[in-house]
Amino acid sequence: MRSVELAKVAAAAETLRLKRIASRQVMRVAYAAGAAVFAIGMLVLVHVAAFHALAPGLVSPLWASVILLAIDAVAAGVLFMMANSNTPDAIETEALEVRRQAVTELRKATTFVALAGETMGVAFRRPRTVRRSGVGLAAEIAARVMRRS
Repeated sequence: MRSVELAKVAAAAETLRLKRIASRQVMRVAYAAGAAVFAIGMLVLVHVAAFHALAPGLVSPLWASVILLAIDAVAAGVLFMMANSNTPDAIETEALEVRRQAVTELRKATTFVALAGETMGVAFRRPRTVRRSGVGLAAEIAARVMRRS
């Protein structure tokens, strides 16, 4: 019964972790989309700045384009940094730890149950006429467990 409960806990923890990962990825996509918009604007302003640099006597529009270009570059840089530095939150990390612990406990529980089943099977199946030492019985149990895995 404990194995079933551990499996349920592991499944719930994994579900929570995957939901948190999905929401984090949605935020990364949103930040990347915002950065892409500003990067496109930056590209347009590079063209505008190049045009104004080639047109003699238009110093004021050139500097206006350069200032807007710098603002777009800073905004795109901030959004790209936010998209790349997104780390797991505390809930997602804790859910991962709970899942790992539950899976570890589940493995221990199932290993014990399998070992107990083999021990009981060997103990009850051996012939009554042949007396085995404790070492021989342990060796037979170990051999059966090794054959299963």
